[in-house]
Amino acid sequence: MHRRFKQPDGTSIRLYALGAIFLVPLSIGVLLVSSNASQNDNAYQISHDVASMYAQGLKFSQRANQNIALSVADAKGIDVRGGKGILILSKIRVVHPSDCPSPPEKCGNKGYAVVIERYVLGNQALRASSFGTPASVDQASGEVRDWANDPSARAADFPANLKPGEVTYAAECYLTSAESGSGVYSRTMF
Repeated sequence: MHRRFKQPDGTSIRLYALGAIFLVPLSIGVLLVSSNASQNDNAYQISHDVASMYAQGLKFSQRANQNIALSVADAKGIDVRGGKGILILSKIRVVHPSDCPSPPEKCGNKGYAVVIERYVLGNQALRASSFGTPASVDQASGEVRDWANDPSARAADFPANLKPGEVTYAAECYLTSAESGSGVYSRTMF
């Protein structure tokens, strides 16, 4: 018995090519989505950990404490110092009549949530804070000058429901993503 092999007619090659047209981009997309999901998890964890430290009273005006915040990112394999991300820390409160100096007319932010402290670690060119950017921040202490009156100190899209003396500590983290050419953003508030 002699068996003859049938010569391929090209149909199977066309089917493989047609399948590759769909499978290759799908595979690349799955890899990109999983990479961005991992970056998103990292951004969340960094913002959560740093906001927690900030709310517990860690003073980020000290270089050693800023290095602690940056080491949280380093532990996740993110080089914030090298320009791959940014951490923005904000202390926010609502301006109440008791915060206003005399005369009360010099209290343009009465009733508004304002940023009273701001620290920026990492590449400032990557992203601005979602809460806005106060015009006058003392770089040594992080304190926003004249927050009771300066309209640039107002915290954008922040509810004004804090009681007198209450503050919210916020940490925003933006990490670049080389695969997608953009980045991921996360913020945590305490």
